[in-house]
Amino acid sequence: MTTPRRLRGIGVRLAAAAALTLGMLGVAVAPSQALGGCILSGQSTTGVIGQAQVITTAGCSGPYIYANYANGAQDRAQIVGSGAVDQAVWTPAHLGVATLTDSDGSAAGTYTSTITQTQTISTISAPNTTQVGVPTTITVYVQSVSPSSYQPTGTVTIRDANNAVITTMGLTPGPGNGQAYAYWRWVAPSAGSFSFQATYSGDTYALVSQSPQDLIIASPSGSTISISAPSTVTTGVPVALTANVFPGSVQGSVGFTLNGAPISASVPIINGAAVYTWNPPTPGTFTLGANYMTNQGGSGSTSQPLSVIAGPTSRDTITLTQPGFGTWAPNGSYTLGQGTSVTFQASTLSGAPVTLTDVGPCTTSGLTLNVVGSSGSCTVMARSNGGNGYAAVTQNYTVTPGLGTQTAALSAPLSGRVNVKKVTVLQTPAQGTTNAGQNVVWSVANTSRSVCSLVFPANGAVHLRFKARGYCTVTASAPGITNQWSPFSLQRTYQGV
Repeated sequence: MTTPRRLRGIGVRLAAAAALTLGMLGVAVAPSQALGGCILSGQSTTGVIGQAQVITTAGCSGPYIYANYANGAQDRAQIVGSGAVDQAVWTPAHLGVATLTDSDGSAAGTYTSTITQTQTISTISAPNTTQVGVPTTITVYVQSVSPSSYQPTGTVTIRDANNAVITTMGLTPGPGNGQAYAYWRWVAPSAGSFSFQATYSGDTYALVSQSPQDLIIASPSGSTISISAPSTVTTGVPVALTANVFPGSVQGSVGFTLNGAPISASVPIINGAAVYTWNPPTPGTFTLGANYMTNQGGSGSTSQPLSVIAGPTSRDTITLTQPGFGTWAPNGSYTLGQGTSVTFQASTLSGAPVTLTDVGPCTTSGLTLNVVGSSGSCTVMARSNGGNGYAAVTQNYTVTPGLGTQTAALSAPLSGRVNVKKVTVLQTPAQGTTNAGQNVVWSVANTSRSVCSLVFPANGAVHLRFKARGYCTVTASAPGITNQWSPFSLQRTYQGV
């Protein structure tokens, strides 16, 4: 019988003790088998790429144990030890069926191990919150499943919540054992919730994997709560303080503070916002804060500097404009048809929002005024809470229900000379309806029918065609609506040249 070698330690290529510890995990012990005079035992019959496997040897000629693959590839593991029994640690670097032999190739093909791809786990590492417009590092890690120590290669593809591709990146080895990573710098375009998911492409030795979705909340402050308020306010002038909580589905309440002292009771969060109107009492430089508590026990806070200046203040001015008509004058009187709906454009010197209220046969919603009655008059009140050095103001307007004036946006050019060889467009497909919702009807004067005619393309437009040189009169009209709108009429006369 061959005398066993002395034990010479444990190693594989780099002969690391950590590799032996990893290799001991999940090793299945097989009966000892002889390769000529060499006896191998403790060898797994299956494994994955990068899995350290411990081989106990005795009577081998050494100094290596070889793993010969069916595809011609080969690994080797050094036999080391210091006693009657030697050991080698083999870390497979190829796929397929490997035949283990002694260094002299004795008993080749009598002992095999099947090596397969390693499974992987992909994860995204990113902060829970980020600030709008500020770059944030988002890292993707791809980890081989233990006991494999193989570092995956290939690419990872990042998609958003709509499955749209954001970026594709190549992997870099490390930083952990059996791990690779990639990262990119992402900038949130607006406040809200953003979701990302990473898909690893896989490679020859590692299988495809997909990460769980990772959610990032973007806000102006970089926290789950932001304050919307002027940087400078004036004593005695009420100002609206708004705290926006992210995501917008949060339910709970917000408390506002000044230098840490409460200035409000709990303000409920509605559609992601809590609004409190505050009257600054004294001038100075302060820290305005807001903190929230959700119904489920979550919380967050933020703060920002605030300057309060002393009065006196100027009264704010509201500009209320009716599209297609013009600006309404404070205390002015206006006639609108019953059933008329007007959505105003509004601005203030202070920058504060405008709110509308009414008394009488009218209703208001936001900046939209609806005339619902046919008699009497209503008072419309536009209010600004002021701020930025301007005092609050309310401006009144009187509205009397009457026949509204119908108007229509049409393309018909002004009366004058036109080229008979060119198409004259009277109405585009998007036109043809008055502000009262009535259809516009076009007609040619009887005296002009020998000179021109109307053309009605299938797309809904109206064109004018000249049959001869001369004068052509066309009319666009729409009927009135009883007690609401007067009839509409537009006439043009063209000279074809």
